[in-house]
Amino acid sequence: MSVLSVHDLAVETEHARLVDGVSFSVKARRTLGLVGESGSGKSVTCLSVLGLPPRGVRVTEGHILFDGDDLRAKTPAELNALRGREIGMILQDPMTSLNPLLTVGRQITEMFRYRDGMTSRKEREARAIELLRRVRIPAPESRLHSYPHQFSGGMRQRVAIAMNIACNPRLLIADEPTTALDVTVRLQILDLLREVQAERGTAIVLVTHDLHLVRRYCDDVAVMYAGRIVEQGPVGDVFARPRHPYTKGLLGAVPRLRGPQRRLTVIPGQPPLPGSIAQGCRFAPRCPGARADCMSAYPATRTIDTHRSVACFHPEPDERTAEALLMTATS
Repeated sequence: MSVLSVHDLAVETEHARLVDGVSFSVKARRTLGLVGESGSGKSVTCLSVLGLPPRGVRVTEGHILFDGDDLRAKTPAELNALRGREIGMILQDPMTSLNPLLTVGRQITEMFRYRDGMTSRKEREARAIELLRRVRIPAPESRLHSYPHQFSGGMRQRVAIAMNIACNPRLLIADEPTTALDVTVRLQILDLLREVQAERGTAIVLVTHDLHLVRRYCDDVAVMYAGRIVEQGPVGDVFARPRHPYTKGLLGAVPRLRGPQRRLTVIPGQPPLPGSIAQGCRFAPRCPGARADCMSAYPATRTIDTHRSVACFHPEPDERTAEALLMTATS
């Protein structure tokens, strides 16, 4: 059974639909990579799962099942009880989730008092030190009394992870958690998340633009374009044999880190703005293989084998691509 299962999710503003019929699921001990260009609806989808869509945005259709229970049917109080305890979220910039006016120790210990009812200050601090040590914060006893600005970006992200794993959540949503970090720290953070997952069986949704990270850390991938998922399946299969032209274009734009170099491909044009989406396939204006039927209707999502799906009238041939060799070589 999936820890999180999203079915036909629609998210709208007053004037436009931002997410349109999105469906995906993630099981315990597995990581789903959610990829696509900026503005494709990845972050809005994740915030909507938590019941925290941005101001002026609302979920209008679909089901969000967590352990089989529909989160849309829960009251704000019930959702608040789940957030932090059962479902955690790591943001791109930890400074947006850490209070700059409170010490790191105060923020962690207050969470234990609020979530677990832990009344002993000594016990709360001991638990906080244990957590900071778990995420490899050096000298945690002294850093407990430091403020967020006294930590590096990587250390702040470790603190954010510590706060999110404190209550052993069953689902962890990481919205581009390594974007602002250098390459070495980026890998350390994701290695840490993988260790936590192995120990606690956590299901993870990882939002990222970095396809190399998806290949290295994710089990499954869902590719979003203009508010819809156009292709999804196991990472190895999707990257080795991309069936949607958008997926193939994204892989072709990734530079090779090993082997012979080649000219990167370019996806012409820009994604459509919300509210300006024309009839037909949303990728058709940028697709080199678009045909007349692509302009008249949006393709239904079809299952192409047991674990793969694609929304395309004319999928790419089922054959290994040159980009597949790239992703395999860098995994």
